[in-house]
Amino acid sequence: MSDYVRRLPVYIVLDCSESMAGPAIADAQRGVLDMIDALRGDPMAIETIYVSLITFSSYAKQVVPLTEVLAFQMPRLTIRSGTALGSALQLVKQCISKEVRQRGGEFKADYKPIVILLTDGEPTDNWEPAAQDIRRGSSVGIANIYGIAVGEDADPWVLKQVTDIVLQMKEMNSETWRKLFIWLTQSMQSTSTHLQSGGEGQELNLPSLPDELEVAAPSARHQGPPRQVFLHAWCQKRNLPYLMRFRRDEYGGTYQAFASHPLQPEELEGSMGEASSINTSQLMGVPECPHCHAPGAGACECGAILCVSPNQMRFVCPRCHQQCEMGGGGGGFDVRQSQG
Repeated sequence: MSDYVRRLPVYIVLDCSESMAGPAIADAQRGVLDMIDALRGDPMAIETIYVSLITFSSYAKQVVPLTEVLAFQMPRLTIRSGTALGSALQLVKQCISKEVRQRGGEFKADYKPIVILLTDGEPTDNWEPAAQDIRRGSSVGIANIYGIAVGEDADPWVLKQVTDIVLQMKEMNSETWRKLFIWLTQSMQSTSTHLQSGGEGQELNLPSLPDELEVAAPSARHQGPPRQVFLHAWCQKRNLPYLMRFRRDEYGGTYQAFASHPLQPEELEGSMGEASSINTSQLMGVPECPHCHAPGAGACECGAILCVSPNQMRFVCPRCHQQCEMGGGGGGFDVRQSQG
């Protein structure tokens, strides 16, 4: 087949854990779509670049197999608890082994794949053996891996166990996400042009980093309590779940309420009982319900947390349907966390 074209496989490995809930997951989805649209307008990229999308939370899944740019269909991204980085690394290695063409007969091999690994949290699975395995493979040419730590809670040290190329985007907002994906798109276009003009094996000059993106500085592994606490709650009025987020006060050792995000019931799949409990005395404030804007929260004997309106003393639990009363005693009580 004389018309065989060498492909440049690109694997986007995207953290879809609960720490990405809210605007971040929407911005990431929009960024991937913008990237694909830009590549579709580049004749060289159309010829060579094939893209796959792998997501990971409580598990890893290849949601888009390696696909030519023109045929790429973006799925709706959903979040779940957990950050199974180890599973994601194992999966991307399996996908590369299965999908990337090696030399055979009259055909040349595909170009060395690019892996773009984006995460904003800390791994919750046994990820280190997979990182060591990937790193050993990288030394003999499995892929060019770009680790990107997004948000202030990401741990660059973890990504440095996977690859030497680690970038950091500390601020997460629509504009920084947009600029990140513009840079990634330009980098893929530069790589495609470089390879097609005979530059394989030669040094590649990537576009300059935007101000919002920097090379991650050497760092020690994060130790101590988690930076965030995640709780699942239910709206009394609409019987829909949502996510409460609390951020650690570095000086007081408590966690301050800072956000809540609506969830879909399917996004709670396999989330209960995955993490430890925390006493409510360590939680300062209550994020309002994103469904009905109730400013308070209560707990049922079944363990469910639910939104509560001002001065409300009685409620029906949306999970077990028991009649409950707000307790009047002081002191905290334990509630179950999600892994985030």
